[in-house]
Amino acid sequence: MDRQKAKRRGILLGTIAAGVGAGLAAERYLVGRDRGRPDPEARERLGELRGRDAGPVRSFDGTQIHVEVVDGDGPTIVFAHGFSLNLASWHYQIRDLPPSYRVVLFDQRGHGKSEKAKDGDWSLDALARDLEAVIAAHGGTDPLAVVGHSMGGMGLLRFAELYPELIGSRVAALVLANTTGADVMGGMLPGAARRFAAGFQMVQEGAVRALASNAKHVDRLRGRTRDLAYIAVRMAGLGPKALPSVVEFVDRMLSETPSEVWASLLPALLGLDVTKVLDVIDVPTLVVAGTHDKLTPPGAADRIASAVKGAELVVIRDSGHMSMLERPLSFNAHLREFLKGVPALGLGVRPAAG
Repeated sequence: MDRQKAKRRGILLGTIAAGVGAGLAAERYLVGRDRGRPDPEARERLGELRGRDAGPVRSFDGTQIHVEVVDGDGPTIVFAHGFSLNLASWHYQIRDLPPSYRVVLFDQRGHGKSEKAKDGDWSLDALARDLEAVIAAHGGTDPLAVVGHSMGGMGLLRFAELYPELIGSRVAALVLANTTGADVMGGMLPGAARRFAAGFQMVQEGAVRALASNAKHVDRLRGRTRDLAYIAVRMAGLGPKALPSVVEFVDRMLSETPSEVWASLLPALLGLDVTKVLDVIDVPTLVVAGTHDKLTPPGAADRIASAVKGAELVVIRDSGHMSMLERPLSFNAHLREFLKGVPALGLGVRPAAG
């Protein structure tokens, strides 16, 4: 009897091992095949273009926010990056925007070179107040524009709620890229699935908090599953034509963000709702979406653009969640054209159509 149990156990373990081996082999094949695709940007040193270090900005709670500036002779454009990224995600905007702009970039709290939240405040309000501190310190005195990607766009909408007096006086234009105004998961799911997600949110929040207590183990696991992470980034975050170098770059930024930061910020994003402010925003607003964005789908962008008075909606073909990296020529062209049409920025008004 014991021999039979041992034999069955051996067969089971052998089957599991064979399955795992086959899975790893398939994973390596898929990653190798994707990385072997033609990549005209393979020599682009993504993430190495930087602004000058402008020194840290002390936010409302004492958290030091890392800021970099690309000097120019025109209006200031502040860039706020998304979840688990850093200011280097604006690589192509740093590279390609003309010197008629002054570019201000910063790392969100806990990301890049910025400190983790001093007092444990990872709320959307904290992100908005960080943005206010950056604008106060480095926004200059003239009207400026703010570009927010994903979480950066959510923080920008909360900023508009908390500081309505600055919208139109200091902030002359908003760009909301690949973002949403309501619960991230709810925005992705329709009908009954959305109601289920709302009921399941307590479980979600408990799970992400559990990550924090095991952050070192999670980080170690992430380091051992790079191929799997590459596939996940490709499938969930990027569009079908994203270049291998861009996938690698996004994967690298994600892996550099500590799991503790993931666990601390995700609950705030899962439950967010900043839709009330959309009806009162009254400055030129550009909303950018990607046709293949699975995280903040085009429908989320359409809801924002429909609610904001006079907002312009642009949907970039073949782009996923990282439009500014995946389709930088298209993203930058739309951005430049939009900014030219903001009278307060003084870049020249676009001619009337027709």
